[in-house]
Amino acid sequence: MGKTSPWHSILSNVHHNNTSCNTGNNIERENRRSGTGGKPLCAECARL
Repeated sequence: MGKTSPWHSILSNVHHNNTSCNTGNNIERENRRSGTGGKPLCAECARL
């Protein structure tokens, strides 16, 4: 896939925007929120 609308975990200090990011995909549904949450982009997403 690729880049999509950003999301973040309420338990993390980064946001994600790539559907291929393993870290982003492992966020449990109850902790996942849409948007950046004012957090910087995940290093894995930036690399992808």
